[in-house]
Amino acid sequence: MAHHHLLASSLLTAITSIHCFTSPSHLHHLNAHINHFNKQLHSTPFDLDLYDDGRDLDSSSNPFQPSDSDQDLSSPLAQDPSTKLILGINKYSHDTTLCAANALTGEVLFALSKERITRKKHDGGNTAELVELCLDQLELEVDSIVKVVMNNHHHRILPFVEANPDHMEWEEGLGINDGKEDGYSDEYNLLTFVQDKMEMSHHLAHAYSAAAQCPFDTGMIVVMDGMGETFRTMKIAQEKKDSTYVSDLTLCEEHGCDVQFVPADIHERAKSSYFDWREAESVYTFKKDGKQLVVKPVFKRFTGENTPPTLYNHGFENMDSLGAVYSRASSHIFGDWNACGKVMGLAPWQGHVWNTDDSEQITTKMPSDPILQGNVYDEVDIDKSSMMGLPFISRTDPDMFDDEGDMIRSKRYDFDDDDFEEIDLGQDENSDEDDKITKQLPLNVALDAIGLASRIQTDLESVGMDFVKHFKEKTGEKNLCLAGGVALNSVLNGRLSRELGFENTFIPPYPGDDGIAVGCCAYGLYGKCESTSPPLWDSALSPYLGPMPTDADIMEAIEAAEPWLDVTTIRNETDRIDMIVNEIASSGVVALYTGRSELGPRALGHRSILADPRKKGLVRFINEFVKKRESFRPFAPSALAEEASNWFDLGEYATACNNNVSPYMSITAQVKKALQKQIPAVTHVDGSSRLQTVTAEAEPFYHRLISAFYKLTGVPMVLNTSFNTLKSEPIVETPKNAIRSFLSSMGSIEMLVMGDYVIKRKQADVRRLLGEKGKTGMLSQPLFPVRSGAANYKSTFSADKDSMTDPKTLVQIPDRPMHNEKDGGWFELIDDFEGQLLGMCDGTSTVNDMISYFSAISEEEGSEEGKKAKQFTEEDQLLVENILRRLIRLYDHTMISW
Repeated sequence: MAHHHLLASSLLTAITSIHCFTSPSHLHHLNAHINHFNKQLHSTPFDLDLYDDGRDLDSSSNPFQPSDSDQDLSSPLAQDPSTKLILGINKYSHDTTLCAANALTGEVLFALSKERITRKKHDGGNTAELVELCLDQLELEVDSIVKVVMNNHHHRILPFVEANPDHMEWEEGLGINDGKEDGYSDEYNLLTFVQDKMEMSHHLAHAYSAAAQCPFDTGMIVVMDGMGETFRTMKIAQEKKDSTYVSDLTLCEEHGCDVQFVPADIHERAKSSYFDWREAESVYTFKKDGKQLVVKPVFKRFTGENTPPTLYNHGFENMDSLGAVYSRASSHIFGDWNACGKVMGLAPWQGHVWNTDDSEQITTKMPSDPILQGNVYDEVDIDKSSMMGLPFISRTDPDMFDDEGDMIRSKRYDFDDDDFEEIDLGQDENSDEDDKITKQLPLNVALDAIGLASRIQTDLESVGMDFVKHFKEKTGEKNLCLAGGVALNSVLNGRLSRELGFENTFIPPYPGDDGIAVGCCAYGLYGKCESTSPPLWDSALSPYLGPMPTDADIMEAIEAAEPWLDVTTIRNETDRIDMIVNEIASSGVVALYTGRSELGPRALGHRSILADPRKKGLVRFINEFVKKRESFRPFAPSALAEEASNWFDLGEYATACNNNVSPYMSITAQVKKALQKQIPAVTHVDGSSRLQTVTAEAEPFYHRLISAFYKLTGVPMVLNTSFNTLKSEPIVETPKNAIRSFLSSMGSIEMLVMGDYVIKRKQADVRRLLGEKGKTGMLSQPLFPVRSGAANYKSTFSADKDSMTDPKTLVQIPDRPMHNEKDGGWFELIDDFEGQLLGMCDGTSTVNDMISYFSAISEEEGSEEGKKAKQFTEEDQLLVENILRRLIRLYDHTMISW
């Protein structure tokens, strides 16, 4: 063993002194390997450390030092124990969501979508976890709930499901949500003790979600959706005079509405049709008067279930609503019916020209035949022929392969514009060419996808504009509310608000099905127009209605990941904002986690990733390394409302709302042509931006942050995208989610600001691991690498009749901060050697021990004197580098610490 001790001692000297191996080049060689491996953590194109700026930032060596005030462990949202709640719930279908309001005052106290808890985008199923979390946050008991209003547009809840406990057991036994969910028969889900429970129809809930909180007293609500309630459900409840269910048909009886139905003979058709008919588009008018909110149906088009509703998603892709046809394009292009936002972002590339290295030009071609034409209020002509055959997402075109048949482009829709500038990631001289981001031209399948996206977007705008204009003229209403899934199409929203002459337009931050819970809650408060109803909401609800993390919650999450984090405590808000703004202005990417989370699909400054809108290269960088998504996708600006009209073409409508045209990122506007090159990172290829306007009244901290950036740069906005870095995950919710997402960005997010804490990723300290030479010349003791928790291993391989692939070694460590439950949280190791190293990281072995264990040098080789004098061989160097590189990799992925 004498030689192995000599080897380890020499290694320490190599790391801490220039007199390392037999020649100085050995140290450079090892350091280059370590630096290159470290650089797998992607720094932003301009990597500046902004900590050493000479200011006293009230930091401490202990990042968990509490503030001077006493630590209050109660929830910041705690209510008086006598508080009674009305719950609105979107239940069992996708986007399961809860909204809770004070039954006496009408104040909305809490709202959250289930996806934020389960980390599964658009999650459905039961509401047990949501109800329990709501009550925990409000510090109320379950008997505080006095009324529940709910909706599930797939089927009735009260008579069909929850009235029969045996059915609930059957539903739970089906293994909904991949067989991983229970809780259907839980009291927090069923709430059997609540006497006042009812349901409302889908589009009516959408309508209430907008009308109840819009900032005007009268107006028209347009609901355009993919799939709503079935006609038979509404008709049967009406005929049976079911008091537990309210729909448009109920309101017609109450108010004597003259409703236009399309088809006009829907009642007779529903009797003879083998399948049912579902809500497609609806129009309502509303009026607020004192304590009363009266909503009246005006128009409703139903679309037939063209295929058995037992098919996946009720055969949604075969329906003929505006939303369903648009979703059909989404499925055809992306293999996901709920990726309509991607379709909207792809459409503006139509007409763009790419120049190749061969001086040729690449252009797109839109299908000539419309998919949608005609009018909603009479007859819509639908032609799906351009969306038949093999979906684009399944195509493997020849240009995806090289001449040898090897796949060189796996991302079908990864491409840049023709003004793309090559991005240098700032690596050192030993980096290879892969450390540069170079321009990518679109594949043939991408060109076809752009054409289809442009066709469906053009048709949606044409038919949608005609539809809303028609009913504006018919009703005479001057104010517009939009709801339903189509109201997430910010391009159409922008045109409706600017071009049709409405005095005001209101779109809630959750026009999709997560807003159903808010509509149900609003109906529970105001739907019956009783004298005991609370005062109407006098302004739009805050979008920040989620849980409120405490300082203790944040510190607990930081402490759990402490070995991988550098944390500075900055209590002074101005200093914290200055640090954020300076980082952004130097091209750093910053994650911001503050206050309560937003309800809805858009991050509005509380769970956001921020960057500099002036740096075009950040578009590709953030898409590639931070968000890990297609490069064509645009980013939104969060702009000071008072400055918005100076940078964006907002139209006459902006004057009526003091430029606050899009507080929830709901409207797309054109960037003024002369200013587009100043903010290229938030200007899409057609010159547009999906805008968020920020006011000091609605969001003071975010407004102060953007104002500081404006003062520094002269640009009154920042790039804002949702804080989520893991594929198919929703926006982060908890401090633990935030740290996991931050670490999973592998250094591409320079800084996470969470509460009073400014957090950076800690680099693997190899010198401390090996033991470093201090000022006295003495070596410190080497550290002992230790796993983040219990590790489970498995090997997999695949085989066919001709060959068998090499086995893969996978490991699962549920306690590590970057553990991802997707696919069971299994992480692929490079090889068995890495697995063996991980196994040795039990807190008892140093790197010296590992070198000794794995060294292939024989004890019998040479004399004892020769062993003592022996220097590193090439084989020794490779072993050392191999061990260090793997330990650094395991550290970077939070598998081990030291």
